[in-house]
Amino acid sequence: MPFDEERQDGGDSPSSCQRWSMKYLRLPRLTKMAVFLLLVVDLAIVGALLYTLEPLITLLRRNEDLFTPTVTLPLNGTAGASYYSGDLDRQKIPRILHQTTANSTIPDKWVKSQQSCRETYSDFEYKLWTDESARDFISAEYPWFVENWDGYAFPIQRADAIRYFVLHHYGGIYLDMDTFCNEPIPLEQLEAGPSPHYALFKSTLPTGVTNDFMISTARHPAYAAAVSKLPLFYDITRFWAELQPYANIMMSSGPLFLSLVVKDYLLGQPSLPSPTVEVIHPTELTSYITDLESATWHKADAHALMWLGTRPWTWFLAGAVALVAILYLINYLLLLTCEIFLRKVPSITYAIKESKLA
Repeated sequence: MPFDEERQDGGDSPSSCQRWSMKYLRLPRLTKMAVFLLLVVDLAIVGALLYTLEPLITLLRRNEDLFTPTVTLPLNGTAGASYYSGDLDRQKIPRILHQTTANSTIPDKWVKSQQSCRETYSDFEYKLWTDESARDFISAEYPWFVENWDGYAFPIQRADAIRYFVLHHYGGIYLDMDTFCNEPIPLEQLEAGPSPHYALFKSTLPTGVTNDFMISTARHPAYAAAVSKLPLFYDITRFWAELQPYANIMMSSGPLFLSLVVKDYLLGQPSLPSPTVEVIHPTELTSYITDLESATWHKADAHALMWLGTRPWTWFLAGAVALVAILYLINYLLLLTCEIFLRKVPSITYAIKESKLA
């Protein structure tokens, strides 16, 4: 039997997986013109991506300038004595406490926390916004938003949006229902500055502010910007709402939306920090409120993205790998299309000549 070198030397023969990758993943041979065109396409894609993500990049890059917590509050037990003193005419922040729930029947898990806040702020006007009363309010005061309001894919988006509208219209304090109130926050300290407008936000990770605790004067420009930008963010996010619910909610009306709005507002101010907006660290509020962190709307995708959110380098790396993979796929498909087209050109030309000679 003759010696069959190809059969005997199995180590040099590629595996089926290698043959498949060599056949389907190897880029066609490139000419100089093809390389140039692909480079232009890649740069255009990267440029468009950077332009689209510029607000998020700025949010991360300028986080320290914009959202460094600067507010300190008195220790536990020292605020109550002076809380209600002073001239009522000098109060900038309306003494109104806002909360939201689906209907007037409070879930058992929130009964104690709601009662604690009503007792702590017993001298405040209390406004509990249900799905029905919130829509009635929007219809009466902001009718241009009703269509977007009804079009939201998730109830939490309406619960987010109503906060900005009522704080813009009335001012006051907004607290999530899963917030337990320990002591009244000393509003007199917060509203002592010279500006007629004041808003306080709570910082969050990895960047920006959250919307589960907010204090504001009525008609604050930052909240005016928030309510005016809600329709734009609704249009941007409504097409992919069901694909990625957590990211969609965060960007359409949640904390990410609010952070982007406040970022734009602060960057438009003459100087930073601005006296009209301040940020407080959650630890400064431990004497006054306890966040029970129920997060009733979080699903599996939320936990995954929150895990990534606390590890920015992880999702930066994941994004870079995904971008390289997408660019490779686009380049491969473009070159494959061109190669198929160029192979067909001679046969098409020959067919045209034959038809003319016939």
